[in-house]
Amino acid sequence: YRRFKQKNKDKKNKILNLKNNILNSVNQDWEKYDVILGDQASLVNIKWIKVIKYGKLAFVRNPLSVFKSGRTIRFQFDMSHGNGVLDKAISLLNDNDRDDFRYFVRNKTSFNQGNMFICKSKEIMNSYYETIFEWLEKCEEVFGFNLKGYNIRIYAFLAERFLPFWFNKYCKVLEWPVIFYDLKKNDIK
Repeated sequence: YRRFKQKNKDKKNKILNLKNNILNSVNQDWEKYDVILGDQASLVNIKWIKVIKYGKLAFVRNPLSVFKSGRTIRFQFDMSHGNGVLDKAISLLNDNDRDDFRYFVRNKTSFNQGNMFICKSKEIMNSYYETIFEWLEKCEEVFGFNLKGYNIRIYAFLAERFLPFWFNKYCKVLEWPVIFYDLKKNDIK
């Protein structure tokens, strides 16, 4: 009975904590910004066992990854999604963004979580969508749709890396904490 009572109490506390962390209104701090992005996920703590198992070729392409500061977006992408895939995709980008995005992925060791953003204006959002969809359509011509396994989501992974680059280049950005909560683990009613 004690175990059941404690488990029920823990569940109620998790639900209460979730409710306290849900965004219910627009924060006044947001007024000064064009776009709100989720906080950044760091890539510097990739475990060596993963590098050995999945990233041998990525390591050869980027030997600086032996240092945490060398574990860049490009290194992580090569390790997880195939060596050279990101470089090939970047070569298809428009002239305004190609070199800057290449620099971004080779030098940044974190990126904003998920393909999530909040835009102040539809003009900004439309401009982003025009850029990303034009690029992804070109990528589809190269990579196709007969993808297997984890890489079936390659276009989402490309967009996820491009999103923070584009918004930080063209907009005034504020990062905001993202909280993940698995609803499947608890029945919230």
